Amino acid sequence: MKSPDQATSLCHSCPKLCRYACPVAETDQNEATTPWGKMSAMKLSENGILPFNRETASLAYKCLDCKASEGACELDNPVPETLFHYRAKAFAAKVAPPSILTYAEQFQKFSNPFGIDLQKKMKSLLPREFSTPLKKIAYFPGCSEIQHFPKSTAHALVLLRKCRIDLELFHEPILCCGYPLYAAGDIENFREIAEINIHAFQKYREVIVGSPTCLQTIDVTYRQLGFRFSTRFYHVVEKIKISPTSLHPLPELRTGQRIAYHDPCHLGRARGIYDPPRQFIKAATGVEPVEFFTNRANSSCCGAGGLLPISSPDTARQITMNRIEEFKRTGASVLVTASPECACRFKAIDPKIKVMGLLDLLS
Repeated sequence: MKSPDQATSLCHSCPKLCRYACPVAETDQNEATTPWGKMSAMKLSENGILPFNRETASLAYKCLDCKASEGACELDNPVPETLFHYRAKAFAAKVAPPSILTYAEQFQKFSNPFGIDLQKKMKSLLPREFSTPLKKIAYFPGCSEIQHFPKSTAHALVLLRKCRIDLELFHEPILCCGYPLYAAGDIENFREIAEINIHAFQKYREVIVGSPTCLQTIDVTYRQLGFRFSTRFYHVVEKIKISPTSLHPLPELRTGQRIAYHDPCHLGRARGIYDPPRQFIKAATGVEPVEFFTNRANSSCCGAGGLLPISSPDTARQITMNRIEEFKRTGASVLVTASPECACRFKAIDPKIKVMGLLDLLS
């Protein structure tokens, strides 16, 4: 990967070709929050032209980590990864946004962003058969799924076992990948969680992950920070094998309701997984899902990533509302996504729309 200095230099000398790919810039309508503006500010601070104070550092947090600018960049410049480097610098210097510093401090109490004992909650909701130890394959749901969609975890385990995968629920104390700390710039504590998780993951040959963000964090970010492990990681949609004749449409979908599928950024642009979710929806309903106007590699972000709802809640809210309005224009009545974070975000901003996780639909 390009060094931060190389990446910011490339952006600083570019005529802003990715200007319209960034949902933050499109929402704020501010040149400073374009990928060019954010990267240029970091470059100017490195050169001593701008002070690296709270105002400058705040621009590094104006990023959803949605990978859209990378797709629009002919040089594949790693904008989110570079901005996250400067988040780490800002966090260490205590010039990160106050809301971010407070968020990271609260995270430390339970090693997750929800302030609960995730392992205890899982044990209270799932049958003991899913906690049988000594399996070689585990399912890692992630903290958002456990907190907001615990039934999805049970659905995933049942579906995977029906696919003849002998697995258990990941039963170590920490059920968070640490992404919120990484996005906050708290690299020291992020590394600590990563080390604990990697030690636990090494017990397994494979780990199947429910959250695309968790998968990207564990399988890519951990490695970028120098961690080495032999365990193989997959998103759950990569392991489920379903034939079109094995499913029966849900009762509420037999009335002709149509489903629109939202591509999560960390499953689509980051991992290139577009077709399996659509194939599963067709198998479950008998018809192709309705497409958003922006879809697949050009899909608009749900607004949940990069801790933007913490650092810039108004901008994040508008980005989510834009995606919801796009959903309404499709004419579909059900919004399905393969990301618990996206599903939670849509439900939080507009509780009136019907949102389903892909696993819940298949189950």
